[in-house]
Amino acid sequence: MPPFNPRYYQSSISHWGFPVSVELFLVLPDLGGSKVEALRSLCVEGVRASVLVSYTVLRWKPGMMPRLSSLRGEGCLGRVMLDSGAYHLMRLGERVDPGEYAEFARSAKELWDIVVAPDAPGKPGETLERTLEFASSYSGSFMPVLQGEDEEGYARLLRSFEREGLTDRAPRASEGRPVIGIGGLDGERKRVGYVSRLLKRLPEEYSYHLFGVGIRVLRGLRRRGLLGRVYSVDSSGWLAEIWFRRRTVYGASGVVEANLAAMRAYIGKAQAAVG
Repeated sequence: MPPFNPRYYQSSISHWGFPVSVELFLVLPDLGGSKVEALRSLCVEGVRASVLVSYTVLRWKPGMMPRLSSLRGEGCLGRVMLDSGAYHLMRLGERVDPGEYAEFARSAKELWDIVVAPDAPGKPGETLERTLEFASSYSGSFMPVLQGEDEEGYARLLRSFEREGLTDRAPRASEGRPVIGIGGLDGERKRVGYVSRLLKRLPEEYSYHLFGVGIRVLRGLRRRGLLGRVYSVDSSGWLAEIWFRRRTVYGASGVVEANLAAMRAYIGKAQAAVG
């Protein structure tokens, strides 16, 4: 892995661009003091990390909100993506009301750069219904998310989004292409072969955010010449850097140092993956 270079990270990953710039959002399952200090230290090193936070987590842990606001006010973050927490619906039985989610997104709109529409993992029909309900309550730009039983199912849902005018509400990449999310990339679908087939099946006039993919997928898409179709990704993979490497690799003496080392290492691996 090449040495960590904050300037290279900013120019190669965190700028919106085409064909090979991919923005990395670090998923924050919480925002305790150690993560806040790690993000501040990373900023001092020259890197303002972009992060993804979930509505369901923010609802469970309201103490995250003032910390997130402080980091934004200090200029210590790149961009913030607000996700509905769709996978909590599937895994924990949590329910997200699209109207209540829209109200929450509006109430703290200064904290978010991108708001993600509520989807339903593996259920394209329900995803369309939930996105339409959200769109009727939320007036700003938002990212629609595709779900499908197979590659053709994803493409069908995108056509439905187009018919309903939902793609017109999507954020834009720097060259003007709408940015559409791709969800449901779990299990076998998280493999680079599946993601590659899916991207080839979807229209080229869009850029795509891939939910929950890791560095291996970025590396594989680059080899296949498909990285230019990807606008951004989010990953919780950096957390594994803490769990498995805190003492064996980093020699971290404390939790703050472990978080900083994990963020730094994961960003370094991502910059290597995109070349």
